[in-house]
Amino acid sequence: MKNSYCSKCKIELSHTETVCPLCGTRTISESEDSLGAYPSNVEEVPLSRKHTALKGLVVLLFPALCCFAIDILVDGNISWGPYIWGAEACFFMFAFLPKLFKRPKIGLCLLADTAVTIGYLYVIGVKSGSIDWVLLLGLPLACLAALLVFSVLKTIQMKKTSQMFKIAAVICALGIYAFAIEVVIGIFKYGAFTLGWALPAVPPILFISAVLFFIEFNSPLKDRLIRAVFL
Repeated sequence: MKNSYCSKCKIELSHTETVCPLCGTRTISESEDSLGAYPSNVEEVPLSRKHTALKGLVVLLFPALCCFAIDILVDGNISWGPYIWGAEACFFMFAFLPKLFKRPKIGLCLLADTAVTIGYLYVIGVKSGSIDWVLLLGLPLACLAALLVFSVLKTIQMKKTSQMFKIAAVICALGIYAFAIEVVIGIFKYGAFTLGWALPAVPPILFISAVLFFIEFNSPLKDRLIRAVFL
């Protein structure tokens, strides 16, 4: 018979003993010990969120430096490089900024995303020779997009709320956002409140949202629809 021993106390035990009488640790036989005390399929420890963000920054710095070098060698000055740098800054803020925090706050991340987006639009305006559209069109649209994403994410994260209510709220937010876009574009383009494509698009969206809300708050109707769908 193979002897066994306690992995904690290191005392020799009888081959009939499966638990150490001193500390209660499960015994290990010599045959088991020869195979190793640790499993061979140890999972790889995932990289930390901050480490991932820093790696993303390093990866983005390489094409940025290449663009800078090409810009200087070809034109002798910085011409098209800012377009690439601005796009990379936006990508970093969108994809890697939340990874710098253990528990990222949606509001702060969206505020930073909006700021870098407006900054990028301003750079494009400066390079194109006109920045009027940045304040009158780019800024309102970027803020509206941030508000839409914030409202959708907050709706999805709502606890003790049915899926139908969340879907109805998201559809309603999309309808309001489409209407706001039409208003902003109309004021920028014509200098007045005008509606074009929003008229046939927004009312059906809001109607669908209203129907879902009505079904959600009408329990008998909701139960009948559920039975009709799943039967």
